Amino acid sequence: MNDDVVAEILLRLPSDAVLRSRTVCKAWRRITTSPAFLAAHARLRPLEIIVQRHGVSGAQLDTIPLPTLDETRRRCLQVRYPEYTGPPEPCWRGYSLIGSCEGLLLFERGVGIDHFVCNPITRRWTMLPRPTGDFSQLLGFYLHGPSGEHRLLFHTDDQQGSHYICSPQVAGTRRLGQAIPVHGGFWTENPVVYLNHRGRLHWLRHPPVVFSTDDAQRPEAGDKILAFDTVSETFRRISPPPPRSDRYFGEQFFLLETDGKLSMTDILKGSMDLWVLEDYSNDRSWTRRLRVDLPPSLLRASWAMNSGMDGQNVILLGASSSCSVGLYDLTRKRLLKQIYFVTSGWPGDSVRRHRTPLRALVFRDSLERHTPLHARDSLEWHAFFDLRHPNKYAWSSGDQSLGAGHSGGDNVCLQKDPQKECPG
Repeated sequence: MNDDVVAEILLRLPSDAVLRSRTVCKAWRRITTSPAFLAAHARLRPLEIIVQRHGVSGAQLDTIPLPTLDETRRRCLQVRYPEYTGPPEPCWRGYSLIGSCEGLLLFERGVGIDHFVCNPITRRWTMLPRPTGDFSQLLGFYLHGPSGEHRLLFHTDDQQGSHYICSPQVAGTRRLGQAIPVHGGFWTENPVVYLNHRGRLHWLRHPPVVFSTDDAQRPEAGDKILAFDTVSETFRRISPPPPRSDRYFGEQFFLLETDGKLSMTDILKGSMDLWVLEDYSNDRSWTRRLRVDLPPSLLRASWAMNSGMDGQNVILLGASSSCSVGLYDLTRKRLLKQIYFVTSGWPGDSVRRHRTPLRALVFRDSLERHTPLHARDSLEWHAFFDLRHPNKYAWSSGDQSLGAGHSGGDNVCLQKDPQKECPG
C-alpha cells in the first residue's frame, strides 16, 4: 500500500491506536507524525464531555461522546498526576481540572498556586511559570490564532494589579499593563467562568478593576460584560441585555454563542431567556430570541455552555445539585438527554453512592505536538515537566520517580505504558 492509502486507514483509528502504530515501522511513524496527518486526525476526533471525578482512589477523568451522551461508550483517561513532595500544605485538594482548549487540559494545584497543562493522550505535562505577585487568578485558557500558541491570561495582586500572559510554548510571563483594583481585597472565583467567542474572551464576573478607558464616574462597571481581544490584547466593556422586571436573588446568567453571535441566557424561576447581541459593535442591539420553561430536572440549572456541535442549536445545561448534565435543543425547546455522574468507594459508603463534585468541559483529543518549553523529542511514551522547583514534584512508578536521574535540565521524563481503557 502506498502512503496515501495507509494514511487514510490510520486517520480512522482512535488516538491511542495511532500512537501504538508508530512502533510498527519507520514509514508509519513518518506518516503519523506529519503535521498534515496530525491536523486531519484532530479534526476527525469526536467531541466529548470530560469530567473529573474525585474519590478515595484519587481523581480520574471520564469522557462521554457529546452528541449522544452514550454512557456505554464512556472511557477513562489514564492520567497520572505529578506527585507533590514539597512541604505539607493545609487543605490539600489535589489537582483540579479547570480548563480545556484544543486537545490540552489545564489543571490547578491548590487555589492560584501552580498550574499545569497536560495532553492526556500523549501524556505530556508542562508546569507553567507563575506571574508576579503573591496570588494570581487565572482568567482564561485560549489558542492564540496568529502564533498557534496556547496561552493563559492571569490577573495578579502585584502593586500594579496587572494582567499577565504565559504560554506552555514560551518561556516566562508577559505583563499587559496596569488594571487598578477598586477594592481592598483580592477577588477570587474558582474556576473563573468565561466564553471564548471569535478570539475574544468574555466574562460576566471579573476581578473589579479600573482601566484607563473606563468612565471616571463609574470606574468599576461591575454590571457590564468584560471582553478581551486575544489578538490586539485590549479590553472592552459591553452593556448586558436589560434585566427582567421581576429580578431577585437567584437569577443566573451565562454567556453563549448563538448563530455565530454573542448571546446570554437568563435563568430565573425555572424559565430561561436567550438574548443575542445582533451587532457586536453596538451594545444596544440585544434582542430576546426566546423564552423556554426548563424541564423539572433542570429547574435549578447552575451552568450553561455551548456544546460545540456545529450546525446544531444545542447547548449543555448542568445542575451541580444533582451532578447532572443535559443536552438541550433550543430550536425544538426540549431536553434531548440527561445523564448523572456519581462516584463510589468513599470510606463507610457501603450502601449508597456519593455524588461527585461536577466539573464538565467540552474536549476533543489531539495528537498534535504542543511542544512545551525546552521539551525533548522522544520515540518513547513520555511525560514531560517544566519544573521551576524540581524538588517539589515527582512522579512515582514502582521504584522510579521524576526526581530520579535528573541531570540539571528543565525536563524529567519517565517512560509510560500506552493508554488503557478503565474497567467497567
